Amino acid sequence: MKHDLVGRRQFMQRSAMLLGASAILPKTFGQTTLMVRPEWQAFKTTPRYDSFLRAVKLMKANSQATDPRSWSYWTNIHLNRCPHSIPYFFAWHRGYLYYFERQLRAVSGDPQLILPYWDYYTNPTLPAEFTNPGTGNPLYVSRVNNNVRQALSMAPFDSSLINFPTNSNNAFEPSFESAPHNLIHNIIGGVMADMLSPTDPIFWLHHANVDRLWVAWVSAGNGRKMPSLSSAYWSGSHIYTSSLTMPRSSTYSTRTKLGYRYQNESFPTRLPLARSALSTPDLAEAAPSERAGVQPPLGSFRISPTRQTSDRTFALSGALDVGLDERSIGVQLPVSSESMHALAQIGAGSGTTVPASQQRYRSVHVVVDNVMITEAGKRGGYYYRVDLNLPPDASGRSQAIPIGTLGAFEISGAAHHGSPVTLRYRMRRAVFAGMAKRIGLLSVSFVRVDGEQGPTGQVIGLGEVRLELSTEDNDA
Repeated sequence: MKHDLVGRRQFMQRSAMLLGASAILPKTFGQTTLMVRPEWQAFKTTPRYDSFLRAVKLMKANSQATDPRSWSYWTNIHLNRCPHSIPYFFAWHRGYLYYFERQLRAVSGDPQLILPYWDYYTNPTLPAEFTNPGTGNPLYVSRVNNNVRQALSMAPFDSSLINFPTNSNNAFEPSFESAPHNLIHNIIGGVMADMLSPTDPIFWLHHANVDRLWVAWVSAGNGRKMPSLSSAYWSGSHIYTSSLTMPRSSTYSTRTKLGYRYQNESFPTRLPLARSALSTPDLAEAAPSERAGVQPPLGSFRISPTRQTSDRTFALSGALDVGLDERSIGVQLPVSSESMHALAQIGAGSGTTVPASQQRYRSVHVVVDNVMITEAGKRGGYYYRVDLNLPPDASGRSQAIPIGTLGAFEISGAAHHGSPVTLRYRMRRAVFAGMAKRIGLLSVSFVRVDGEQGPTGQVIGLGEVRLELSTEDNDA
């Protein structure tokens, strides 16, 4: 499908004027009868399957990007409005799916049509209907990989993640957004690896499953809690276009306002088996939670100076011009004993100052700055797990702290908010408790993980990798 890309201002102005937009606006929120979103394998055996195909075909055939009846209209909403790595990732996408689902019904003429979900924790291989390149199949687009096991993680379902929103401690939302959400985009690749990802029909099934697993998190209980519906968190509205909004409070629950539930609303209990069926999978085969502690060989890079990087941040150490290819690599960050004491003070919760600055710093970040990506890298099919490796403790034990992931999708999301591209990985203060007693060098590892296929050669260039103090008082 040729995608008609429309800039934000033009898209908002023209789409607001278009007749037909009112067809997707709900007269009221809250339905008395709950509709059930089924898993794809069940969905495709129902009459709704033909309605879904008909709607996708008709919407893709509509070349008017400012027409809500076109596929490009919904892709442009995501491109221009989606929140990533900030609060409301889950809630904004819930409203987005709700409105898109209503448009599918309007275009198909089937008022019973409902979005299915793809349960990749049960079957990590894309449904066959999406991978058949046969003529006229509206579900097919070119992708890099069809299996996403390497993207899956059980970490978001850990009982310690009792809070919900991004920027809170022990939070489900940022954990899930990092893995599996971002990594599924990266591993599938193709258009799924950037902000135009709704172009790929599998996007909608992926996000229906994201929404389902949010429901599962809420339902699981055991201390897990959402912000109260009466709190300021739910005030205001999600904005999709100037004429298409939704009260944030309406996305608090699928049942009370939006009128649907899922066929299965429970957590996955384990990762799917490795494709190789080996009892101990290798690094390329392992899912994120199976790779803890891997430290690749250290590369040789020029060291950047200790310096003030903004009125709120200070770089303790850094390395310049780091290139990432199909290999895993480590980057040393030499830190002075004085800086180790500063890190230990932050770890103790007291904050710290440094001789070159009068600011009081309260948190520690790893920053990758001036990020570049090659054309091959933009296609995805891979990602890097990013770990901070601490010097050995008194017993001689080293520790690798998983701090995030890096791939085409994360870079596209960051570029979406401006240039040059910078990604910031925040860490818990407790990581640095007792740091003054450790002897040795810190390093950051970029552990390469490929799907069934991945690009070779350099894919990402990092102008600088640095360890940075921040005045931000955020222990997330």
